[in-house]
Amino acid sequence: MQFIQDERIWFREIFDDHYDYIRNYLYYLSGDMELSEDLVQDAFLKVWEQRSKIKKDTVLSLLFTIARNLYFKVHRRKALDLKLFSLLIDDRKEQSPEYILELKEFDRKLQTAISRLPEKTRAAFLLNRIDEMNYAQIADSFGVSVKAIEKHISKAKKMLFEQVGHKI
Repeated sequence: MQFIQDERIWFREIFDDHYDYIRNYLYYLSGDMELSEDLVQDAFLKVWEQRSKIKKDTVLSLLFTIARNLYFKVHRRKALDLKLFSLLIDDRKEQSPEYILELKEFDRKLQTAISRLPEKTRAAFLLNRIDEMNYAQIADSFGVSVKAIEKHISKAKKMLFEQVGHKI
């Protein structure tokens, strides 16, 4: 019981000492205080989950790394959303509420379809589309041939087209 209490005291100290630094860092990256607040909480949650492996003298650099990675993950996700929405957007200046609902429905269907892809296929597809890695880079990171990556991405495109009804 004392060990749990010690962990809570340690975490409270870390939180109190570093919260403002990490939140401000995220705000400088994003320009969005609400997003910064959400991401800083996620970063501290990850620290809490990994608390048994963390040394006190490295926690600040770990927090910055986690926060930066969380921000870029959100940033890449928004970039992908913009790319995919641009496939559907026409030249109308003002979008009707129905059209906005259609976009939201498309996003929901797309996210569901992506989550249903086999793990390696999904990872290869997202690395190519979000991180803009070429097939050779992905193959190298997976330790497989370029041909295998081509098959994974082709499979992803086919499955997504079948589930969403648009080429991705």
